[in-house]
Amino acid sequence: MVTNSEKNEKSLAEFMVIITLVGVMMSVFISYFIENEEQFSDAGFKALSQNFNTKVAAIHAQWMMDKQPNIVQLAAINDSNKQMINVNSKGWVDVKNSALVCEKIWQQVMESPLSLMKQTIAAIEVRNFTTELKIGTTSVCRYVLPSGTYFDYNRVNGRVSSVITTNTAK
Repeated sequence: MVTNSEKNEKSLAEFMVIITLVGVMMSVFISYFIENEEQFSDAGFKALSQNFNTKVAAIHAQWMMDKQPNIVQLAAINDSNKQMINVNSKGWVDVKNSALVCEKIWQQVMESPLSLMKQTIAAIEVRNFTTELKIGTTSVCRYVLPSGTYFDYNRVNGRVSSVITTNTAK
């Protein structure tokens, strides 16, 4: 016959085994995550750039349907408020005569902070001076992670480049 003290010892031993297994599984998961954090970040950033591209295209399509206004009004499905988005003469998201142009474009398009997985995304305006004199301003907004991974948004033609990973050493 099994006594209460033997049952308690058996359940305590089972509990210790379970805690040990959970601890081992957590340490394996954490080490895997740390080893692959940059790849997870790059994959999330790629999805973010695709989302940015989709929204820019949707804004341009709305601009065409609205007979090419200077400001495009977007309505959310569950919200009666309309979002006002500045566009240039070709219907691409743009902000004129303003400091922090690329940050403002991000805010208009994404309606979220410049961050991904607790990493700050830098918004940098890159100007092409060689063609600026020929066809006007050709500035590009570059959105960059601390790892150097980035994508560009061309304000003139609305193109969003693929995510470019600069740190390929492993």
